[in-house]
Amino acid sequence: MSTSDHTKSPTPEKYVDALRRVGDLSDNLVQMLRLHFHANNRTSTADELAVAVGYTHRSVANSLYGRLGRQIGELLDFDPGSVRVDSIVLTTKPEGRWLWTLRPEFASALQTIGWVDSSHVLLPEEIGATAEFKEGASLRVTVNVYERNADARRECIAKYGTDCCICGFSFRAKFGDIGDGFIHVHHLKPLSEIDGEYTVDPVTDLRPVCPNCHAMLHRRVPAYTISEIQAILKHQKTAEPCGEREPPMTPVLKS
Repeated sequence: MSTSDHTKSPTPEKYVDALRRVGDLSDNLVQMLRLHFHANNRTSTADELAVAVGYTHRSVANSLYGRLGRQIGELLDFDPGSVRVDSIVLTTKPEGRWLWTLRPEFASALQTIGWVDSSHVLLPEEIGATAEFKEGASLRVTVNVYERNADARRECIAKYGTDCCICGFSFRAKFGDIGDGFIHVHHLKPLSEIDGEYTVDPVTDLRPVCPNCHAMLHRRVPAYTISEIQAILKHQKTAEPCGEREPPMTPVLKS
């Protein structure tokens, strides 16, 4: 296998179109893509990606990336070489082991459509403020990021409070003063699905959710709906063995 050709990548816009046509991805593949995106120089090995999601052999990463690479290559009529994964990564073999580096255009497309947007799980970084609650404007750094509006967050909390709208968890009730006012805010329509800038309605578009429920909402691409996660919680509660209680939900915070 030769190293990937660094000069033939489709544009980020073409990758975005192809990714949207691929459809739902498995949880393991989405997790691998997120880990790969945040790896040093966006570079990893198949072994590292497989182990990171709980497997012991590279075959899982080879299979998942290979399938996605084949789909992307066919949709874009892009054939960089004999290995299917080369349509989404650049491959090199220094010191006797194969390294995968996300093609910059593919990495940019992943963030544009929100599949590697860490703010989906962590508390969104809030940037600036405008009277009309403008959000979604793309900022060019090395990849696209999305503006989040602090005023829109405050308006959402003023309407719905700081208890999780899915499970009812209250940081204030659980942790006292240090939890006062803490909650994630979930966009019912992910910013990544909106081209350019749009005007946020904090009451219509946003909901307060705890980190656990926020993470579960984004365990699938596209995200689960709030009602779907509520139904899952209800089912889990009714499915408990007789005499056993569900342990209290204590969200695990990430720094």
